[in-house]
Amino acid sequence: MLHSDTNVHSKYSGHAGPIAVPREAAYLINRLTACGYEAFAVGGCVRDSLLGKTPNDWDICTSALPDDMKQCFSGLPVIETGIKHGTLTVVLEHRPFEITTYRIDGEYRDGRHPEQVRFTSDLQADLSRRDFTINAMAYHPGTGLVDPFGGLQDLQAGIIRCVGDAPRRFEEDALRIMRGIRFAAQLGFDIEGKTAGALLDSRELLDRISSERIRTEFDKLLCGSGAMDVLAGYRDIVAQIIPEARPMFDLDQQNDYHIYTVWDHTLHVIDQIKNTPELKLCAFFHDIGKPEMMTVTEDGWGHFYRHELASERIADTVLARLKYDNRTRETVTSVVRNHSIVFRPSAKQARKLLHKLGEEKLRLLIQLEYADVKSQNPIYTESRVSTIGAFSQKVDEVLASENCFSLRDLAIGGRDLLDLGAAQGPEIGKILNTLLDMVMEDELPNQRDALLDTAIKTFGLHTHTEDTGGRTS
Repeated sequence: MLHSDTNVHSKYSGHAGPIAVPREAAYLINRLTACGYEAFAVGGCVRDSLLGKTPNDWDICTSALPDDMKQCFSGLPVIETGIKHGTLTVVLEHRPFEITTYRIDGEYRDGRHPEQVRFTSDLQADLSRRDFTINAMAYHPGTGLVDPFGGLQDLQAGIIRCVGDAPRRFEEDALRIMRGIRFAAQLGFDIEGKTAGALLDSRELLDRISSERIRTEFDKLLCGSGAMDVLAGYRDIVAQIIPEARPMFDLDQQNDYHIYTVWDHTLHVIDQIKNTPELKLCAFFHDIGKPEMMTVTEDGWGHFYRHELASERIADTVLARLKYDNRTRETVTSVVRNHSIVFRPSAKQARKLLHKLGEEKLRLLIQLEYADVKSQNPIYTESRVSTIGAFSQKVDEVLASENCFSLRDLAIGGRDLLDLGAAQGPEIGKILNTLLDMVMEDELPNQRDALLDTAIKTFGLHTHTEDTGGRTS
């Protein structure tokens, strides 16, 4: 809920209720003001405060030049983080605050950064270079809101709108294309018509942007509450950064279990799944291999045998290209590779999958399966959701009862097999894994004597006669 309007206003324009500026940020603003300069909180912190959210960072803009700022903040820790572009970081109470001189950007030749900047004493000129109206507001605790482009009105209406000429904004900095759809997803806002058209028309400019920047915005988009609508409406932008997604867009799955195209099904899974970046990525990629694996029978029924392997391969390619860390890549591809497993309410299956995937990945897989099934034909979902729930309960029971599902849980180890005469090397692992499989299949109890006896009989090992504490070794 936005703060209600009051009579507080600035010489620039804009009306909004008072914003709770943190004590440290207010001190820095007031210190600049006392030195004879203008200073305002600016950008995302103003936007989030007006939405009733707690900002992560408080950025400040000022009419003071960098050397003026250094003199004004004499005695405080000052870091020259971007002094060429007028930015200093002041550390107050162990908290960093970026403070930037009002500026006018020069020509953007690389589609990301201005070739040069020119400092100005005009706040409105500074705000006019920003991307969207909701990010082009400034606030002073004493004089109130500065809102020359109608950002407050767009916040109240739930609108993403470029400041000034939309095509020019995206030509200047193509990352704004991703930021635009990301803000729409995070805030659940609509994108104003001219801005939306320019977003789509400018999408090829995204090829200029680094993979790391794309990845950060994509993660935030997927985790936004409005991601489903944004991904549906701006799928061509998604295809610009992940062209492997395009074959999903209009693919009819041609079987009774699915009432959506592969793309629309994927969007429903993204919408259904719990809101963590890894799970959202699992949802996005889980069926991306379906188009290349589709076969249709003579009676017109669609099949996607082994599509999970194609999905795993494509997911790994895309995640590598977007510079995701190795842990994320391995986790997502592992879950995607196994998402076609049919769960059964069986402790045996729970043990085997815990052994294969580990608890963390199995929990992710269960969440993906819930969302996957709920996004199919509702005629068939009730019993399947119930089965997934029963399997999840079995996993809980196995973990609670400390059942054996990994080598570290096995009642014997490699030293025991060496004492029985097993050769040092791969043979040890082979024997232990065979015994573990037998335990997980309920063919053998996880008891030391039973395991050693089976090792002796199955692999031709021998007991020693020395004292081993009264037990066979």
